[in-house]
Amino acid sequence: MTAEAERHFAEAASQFARRDFAAAIAAYDRAIAADPSLPGPWINRVSALSAAGDPAAAWAAAQEAVRRFADIAAAHSAMGDVALAGGLASAAEAAFAKAVALAPETPSLRNNLALALQGQGRIAEARAAFAQAQRLAPGDRQLASNALMACQYEPPAENLRAQAQAWPGADRIRPRPAPSAPLAGRRLRIGYVSPDFCSHSCSYFLVPLLAGHDRAAVELYAYSDVAAPDGVTAAFRNLVPHWRETYGRDGATFCAAVQSDGIDVLVDCAGHTRGNRLSAFLQRPAPVQLTWLGYPDTTGLLCFDARLVDAISDPPGDSDAMASEPLARLEGGFLAYMPPPFAPPVAPPPIATLGAPTFGSFNNLPKISDASVALWAGVLRAVPEARLAVKALGLGDASAQARLLARFADADVDPARIAPIPFDPAIQNHIARYSGIDIALDTTPYNGTTTTCEALWMGVPVVTLAGRRHAARVGASLLTRIGASDWIAQDADGFVRIAAGLARDPRGLASIRQDLRRRMLASPLCDGVRLARQIEALCLDIWSRVVSPARMV
Repeated sequence: MTAEAERHFAEAASQFARRDFAAAIAAYDRAIAADPSLPGPWINRVSALSAAGDPAAAWAAAQEAVRRFADIAAAHSAMGDVALAGGLASAAEAAFAKAVALAPETPSLRNNLALALQGQGRIAEARAAFAQAQRLAPGDRQLASNALMACQYEPPAENLRAQAQAWPGADRIRPRPAPSAPLAGRRLRIGYVSPDFCSHSCSYFLVPLLAGHDRAAVELYAYSDVAAPDGVTAAFRNLVPHWRETYGRDGATFCAAVQSDGIDVLVDCAGHTRGNRLSAFLQRPAPVQLTWLGYPDTTGLLCFDARLVDAISDPPGDSDAMASEPLARLEGGFLAYMPPPFAPPVAPPPIATLGAPTFGSFNNLPKISDASVALWAGVLRAVPEARLAVKALGLGDASAQARLLARFADADVDPARIAPIPFDPAIQNHIARYSGIDIALDTTPYNGTTTTCEALWMGVPVVTLAGRRHAARVGASLLTRIGASDWIAQDADGFVRIAAGLARDPRGLASIRQDLRRRMLASPLCDGVRLARQIEALCLDIWSRVVSPARMV
């Protein structure tokens, strides 16, 4: 590497760390011009283009990097990253498989291969790939989190709580820190930690809660681990008086910021999802720590004072035995939803013009488990004139479409009745697609959440099967909140019966269509103030019980 190329390469890395992606790309270009034989600038430039929001340029750069450096695993990995982000999971699989062949002892490459398999809904293969990666890096916490996430789609026979408790360091117990100051005469300081303060499905539930908090009682802080801030991030900043950019900062720096702010209650909003801060929560930077929203199961960690749920998502009894954290059940539901402001008006049900019902699911491809296919196939056999529209990120891939159609053929459903719809990055178009379905079919054993709320807001009834654990009961929780418990099935036969009954009642569908928005707006599901008050009360209650009763107002 020439001195000039080295200087530009270092500059690019610095600009990338500051998330000035345009400057990073320009610096990588200068490094390449100074010494085109170096692989680093070519490969890292792919990531910079992708982070800058230019997938076409990133793909072209990845192809060039692979052409020039076909024997370097990182070049193939960069191509896999771009393909996976674009929903081309089979292309990502091929790229990561080549990278693994070149560097078989690199756990991150096996992790990426597992993610590509998971993106295609091939969960058993993904879990096997995660296990291989974990054997190479048994202490890697993000890798362990990814493996736990895969278990949510098609759970293994063994106890998921036991698997979560095996997460590296999950059993660590650190002393509870003393409060930074007595509570008397000041507001309770609550900090929310999330990588999803951006255009992400979790934002629809974060916004109403943050907006609903009583500013006279609570001092709000946000610790943003957003990798690529956007317009939604800017809106979040306007909601939270104390905004902290923590993306890319190490755990010690993060914990120091929390302690410096004197946070009383720190709320994890990610669980084991990507970009989480569970390692920091293990350090106990706040006197009270809660987990909520992002992950549909126990974290396995002993450092949390409560996980926020409700009595429908987690009925008392068995649910408590499945959780490492104490379960705090919120009256009226553990979620509040913000309807998308850009949603079009509710359209008449398509059955009115097509003469036959259209079922639909817009959930992620990994959620379309074998159990989901079996349920939906039963519905389609019961309503032989119906069709099913399936929209998912992974269905931009021809091989993924073929696999999906083959699964329905194996379930005695004509594949011609299935309409695979590729992912559309324009969120307005995604929402508008709901106008083309009459009835939404929920996934099992991992229910939809944002997609269920979207369907309901567009006037589309959702049929769900209530399972035994949180991920399989979120649909039941959401429907209960809007007074639609008659769409909740307790078994497969009930699911088919409910869906078929709705399909055979076009007038009823039209009536539902006209009334669902009103029902939602009048329900606890769209009441962020209700949720905020309950969380505020919970925080004060936990503080009074476990921190310092003498310091209470």
